[in-house]
Amino acid sequence: FSNIKKQKDIKGFTLIELIVAMAIFISIITIATGALFSAQAINARLEQSQTILDGINLTMEVISREVRYGSIFYCGNIIPPPLNSSRNSCVYGGGGGNVLTFKPSTKLATTDNNVDQTLDRIVFYLSNGIIYKDEYAGGKVSNKKTYQITPNDAKIDSFRFFVSGAESSSSFDFDQPLVTIIISGVTIPKKTTIIPVSFNVQTSVSSRALDN
Repeated sequence: FSNIKKQKDIKGFTLIELIVAMAIFISIITIATGALFSAQAINARLEQSQTILDGINLTMEVISREVRYGSIFYCGNIIPPPLNSSRNSCVYGGGGGNVLTFKPSTKLATTDNNVDQTLDRIVFYLSNGIIYKDEYAGGKVSNKKTYQITPNDAKIDSFRFFVSGAESSSSFDFDQPLVTIIISGVTIPKKTTIIPVSFNVQTSVSSRALDN
């Protein structure tokens, strides 16, 4: 009788308790798995957007470096720009310019030996959502070289310049040109599930050398 009594005292889980426990466990696993996939998707979106924005920042750095060592700045809105024209500012208060032309600090590479490289010009401008850099060795259209400097996974909506101090007030002055560059647009993700991100990047650059 004692063995029978001990067996009656042994308690276990009922079928209903097991079903409830399994349901709770499955619910927790489902929620945790969904949260994990959602976190991975958000991380992928952030990584891709950051990669595109890094490319835009690199574009801004390329333009800034060229401007920093340039001279004879001409800010305007005409493509192709007047390559051998006088200097021109686009000060705040107006609409600014979307084309910047200037003389580079180093001679442009060219196979044309009959050019005056003091007339070398670099031009930055926007066309069909892409920022381009044109190089004109000797200021000649025939020596033009074009480079795309924004990534394909970004669409540039606006590319503006504001330039002050481009013109010399005398034969020699210490007023350096100040160029403000503004780039705005939207990212173009590779996956349709990733939401495009708008961006607006701005910087101001002063020429290093005296520009007279």
